[in-house]
Amino acid sequence: MRLTDLETRIWNQGERLIPGRTHNADEARRHKSSYEFFVNTIKHDIEMGEVEHPSILDLGFGCGFGCMMLASISGAKVTGIDIGEECLEYASRHYNAPNVSYGIFDIIDFLKIKKEEFDYVVLRGVLEHIENGLDIIIKANWAARLMFDVPYAEPLGNNHHHALTNITEKDFGRWADIEIFYEDLTGRIYTADQKPQKPNMIMGAMRTRNFEAITDLFSFPIAPAP
Repeated sequence: MRLTDLETRIWNQGERLIPGRTHNADEARRHKSSYEFFVNTIKHDIEMGEVEHPSILDLGFGCGFGCMMLASISGAKVTGIDIGEECLEYASRHYNAPNVSYGIFDIIDFLKIKKEEFDYVVLRGVLEHIENGLDIIIKANWAARLMFDVPYAEPLGNNHHHALTNITEKDFGRWADIEIFYEDLTGRIYTADQKPQKPNMIMGAMRTRNFEAITDLFSFPIAPAP
């Protein structure tokens, strides 16, 4: 498929996905499955009365489709942050909604400068692009949950785009109360006890004490998004 100039800049040699325009259906399904996991977790918290009008920060929004999925949550206010002006241009055209606002910042600078607390902070396939990304995100200001995923045990070879590689469970050993999940190549999501033979992504989730563990919310493994 021939991409427009704007789409080519967003695509960034395969590092960003535009549904229906770049990558294949399986890759799009994996991205959607991750965001659906975030969305359903937040919806459950709302149903339980833990939050009413959740503020959600999506770091590294790419083309904006993940923000649009988060914006489907009733009462949600979504803020998307990315470093590329091309992302802002595309998302504003194709994934705009009254309860979504986009901003252009370096993620590290944003977390240092912006002290606003969000109920939820989510990231899909972003932290591997940031040197010391795991150390940086743990300092994010959130009130309910932090949820993210990164490539699992990715070998060296994508150094041009990824600052972090070979991330496994061991990298989260110092994190208190973190829940570990895995997403396979089909987009199916497993608990740590159900670890699949070939994980594609490792997912981390942290919560404040009054929120339930995600492992208690759903029946796992969770089927891929349609």
